[in-house]
Amino acid sequence: MHALKISGVTLTVLAIVLFFNSDIAIDRLKKIKPDFSLIKPNSPPIKGDPVYEEALDEHEEDVEVVEEVPVEEKKEAVTEIMIDGDIIILPPREPSIVDGTKKAVTIKERFILGAVTQYGVTNSYNGAYKKLSYPNGDVDISTGVCTDVIVRSFRAVEIDLQREMHRDMKRNFRKYPKKWGLRRPDKNIDHRRVPNMEVYFKRKGYQISVGKQGDFSNYLPGDLVVWRINNDLTHIGIVSDQKVPETSRYYIIHNPFQGVEISDWLVEFEIINHFRMFKDKG
Repeated sequence: MHALKISGVTLTVLAIVLFFNSDIAIDRLKKIKPDFSLIKPNSPPIKGDPVYEEALDEHEEDVEVVEEVPVEEKKEAVTEIMIDGDIIILPPREPSIVDGTKKAVTIKERFILGAVTQYGVTNSYNGAYKKLSYPNGDVDISTGVCTDVIVRSFRAVEIDLQREMHRDMKRNFRKYPKKWGLRRPDKNIDHRRVPNMEVYFKRKGYQISVGKQGDFSNYLPGDLVVWRINNDLTHIGIVSDQKVPETSRYYIIHNPFQGVEISDWLVEFEIINHFRMFKDKG
């Protein structure tokens, strides 16, 4: 029995040594994702960043700050931390509308904010046909589909996509997809279908190159992205203004299947369309 206890203690110590003297600790830090339950739209500026603070808390005794960044230089500079002799450079923590540390001023920023404010409010996915009022018709804010995120965001900048698309489809119905067997426009559902949105945005001159698959350098805040999930299913989302840690790509604001989320989605599926409506630099 005594030998078993010693063996158990030995294994425990060995496990701890292996953990903190391997790449596992570093990998855990790299894979941590933001907990957006901590973020409230338009909330006061948060102190620090939960993405990194959670990781640092776990390794409090193992972390040595290599370089202190002056307050006035924090926006441009990076921070270095050392864990078990390995230096990790954390990217700059730039203010963003997503975490409430940046105020929405320009039209593009208000558009992004219109998407962000749906997070935590639209908590389900439901594509059932509903009779809507017109103009400015909408299903209940607690639900919807990926296109409803886009429609509601446009309304945040006083653009009613339901009305604008319906008007264009009335004049140019033959130019829109015939996937649903309709003989005339239907203001209750037309603007809630991704293929119709794609045609409308192309007709408005918003389409830009999707670029090389895997290269996200030209996917900027406020852009719209369309993915092919399978041969028949497409999905649309909005590029946010907050980057995924340790990458150059931005999080996506969208409703993929269970409500609006802000997630690292650019890499998930094949991108088949890319739209940019706002040219301002804000």
